[in-house]
Amino acid sequence: MATKFSNSGSARIAVFTVRVDQGTVANVMDGCAYAADTEFAGEFHDYMGRKKRPQFSQKVKDSAACIAIIDFDSNPEEAAQSAEILHQMLPGKIAIIAVSKHSNEELLLQAMRAGCSEFLHCPFGLSQFTEVVGRLQARFLTASPDIPRNTGSVIALFGVKGGVGATTLAVYLSIFLVRQHRKKVLLIDHHHQLGHVCLYLGLTENPYYFDELLRNVDRLDVELLAGFLTHHPSGLDVLPSPDTCAVRYSSSPNDMEHVLEFLRTQYDYVVLDSSLETQNINTAIIDSSDEVYLVATPDVAALRDLSRHVENFGLDSRTAPKLRIAINRSTANDAVSAEQVESAVSFPVSVTIPNSYAELIRAINAGEPLSPQRRSEFTTKISKWANRMVHAQSNPETETPKRKLFAFWK
Repeated sequence: MATKFSNSGSARIAVFTVRVDQGTVANVMDGCAYAADTEFAGEFHDYMGRKKRPQFSQKVKDSAACIAIIDFDSNPEEAAQSAEILHQMLPGKIAIIAVSKHSNEELLLQAMRAGCSEFLHCPFGLSQFTEVVGRLQARFLTASPDIPRNTGSVIALFGVKGGVGATTLAVYLSIFLVRQHRKKVLLIDHHHQLGHVCLYLGLTENPYYFDELLRNVDRLDVELLAGFLTHHPSGLDVLPSPDTCAVRYSSSPNDMEHVLEFLRTQYDYVVLDSSLETQNINTAIIDSSDEVYLVATPDVAALRDLSRHVENFGLDSRTAPKLRIAINRSTANDAVSAEQVESAVSFPVSVTIPNSYAELIRAINAGEPLSPQRRSEFTTKISKWANRMVHAQSNPETETPKRKLFAFWK
């Protein structure tokens, strides 16, 4: 009889199958029900390839680690390609078991070269399956005993309308996370053309753009990423947008999710300066983000748009806990106070940044962002925002921003 193992410190592992017959699928499901900290996350009926990329279930996306079970009998070449694709899409998070009714040396070598770490001869019993899963769990725990997967935070900023300063906030939040806290940060200018991130940072040499990285998602690895990055003297890494008029690249939400999941394994923070225009991609960004900031200014037009977007995002139970509001260019003489903004949009304001137009324009013209050491109301607020973000990452808060029960924008 199989011995049921338990790793109390391990996180849940999602198990899924690829091109496996129904009898083996049933055995895998029974094994997952028996083995501790594992959950069956579904089956893929076809092999995977460059043009047949899988759509992962939420169980797989939310899991700390994954185990894929791939049949090598139907088509060993396509099975090997599936294993390679999965390693690219779930870097550092997946282990692969090859299954076959045959156990010849050539097949075993092919599976090993494709990245399979275990082999099961079909049909296999419950004890065999739980033994293999137990070894894989131990490897995941050994690789990262405290944090099952090495993940940074993805922070997305969206301006509720043009001209509210979302790019400015994205640039300074990123710079302060690097300079104040020595964090490894990537700033993405997610605009299809004429983005301002590099302009604000004084960066002029940017031969590659974020959209081009999305187009190469099939080849994405650490080496490819390094060739696309633009480096700021502060230590901040940047993926720019084109600084010329360009045709919009039609990327898929699935590609966006895969790229962001890979990038979070390489950085402490991935900050996106994005737009609310591309709705299909926005959904992927929001799903992949840990915090989503809607940036507005304290004027009637921006607050009307903010209210509408908050209402829209708040309808999604997965998005609402991530939602944050940033009010930019605030002054003591604003016609609408922060408290009135909260009442107007039925949602708390997370950060208020003071108006500092003159010093920011001078910094842009000079091509040198304001330093955290500079004493001003603007830098003090940005510094506190970065401090709070780092503290929250180290000490995750369980409390979700609470919506109020009334609004002015009806």
